Amino acid sequence: MPGINEALDLYRRQPSPPENIDTGFHLVSSIGRPAESEEIEEAKRSGVVVNDEAIELWSACREARLFEDIEYGQWGLVLLSPVESVLRTISPPDYYSEELRPDDLVLGEFLGDTELMVLAPSESRRRRVLIALPLDPRADWFGAAADLAELLIKFHQANGVKYWEEVYRNERRAAKAKADPAHLPQAAEPHQ
Repeated sequence: MPGINEALDLYRRQPSPPENIDTGFHLVSSIGRPAESEEIEEAKRSGVVVNDEAIELWSACREARLFEDIEYGQWGLVLLSPVESVLRTISPPDYYSEELRPDDLVLGEFLGDTELMVLAPSESRRRRVLIALPLDPRADWFGAAADLAELLIKFHQANGVKYWEEVYRNERRAAKAKADPAHLPQAAEPHQ
């Protein structure tokens, strides 16, 4: 799988959804310059767990705004700088503080709502990158990707749409159908 810098190259090459995709917003991506090594070192000294994935992100870009709604500011994903990431992790809003684990790192936030993107090394598979929901317990947070590069690629492929919400809805439907087959669509009877 491509690394984080290769994933960010998708946004550099195509910063907005294709013209034939109508999102209802004017979405634009901007990728900042790489973080200074001192910024990354300061984040590592902060007491927050800063793993190789975060270092790879900040070495590729200090911060970024992905598919930002430039007219109203109500859509998009902001990848936080090392300092902002540490601040959000150390002092999250009250409704997240009890759910964050010691090795979690808040790497992003969504414009227009209060969801956070959390790198969660203690989780497994698709839950290593979580979308933290403000009022829900951690178990209900969206598992968005196995790693940050995967999230960045899928978010670009979805043209800035929160693809994990559709994945979750489909999984819920499948679980309900498995638990109660009466909810499955019935096949049409053949005509005689």
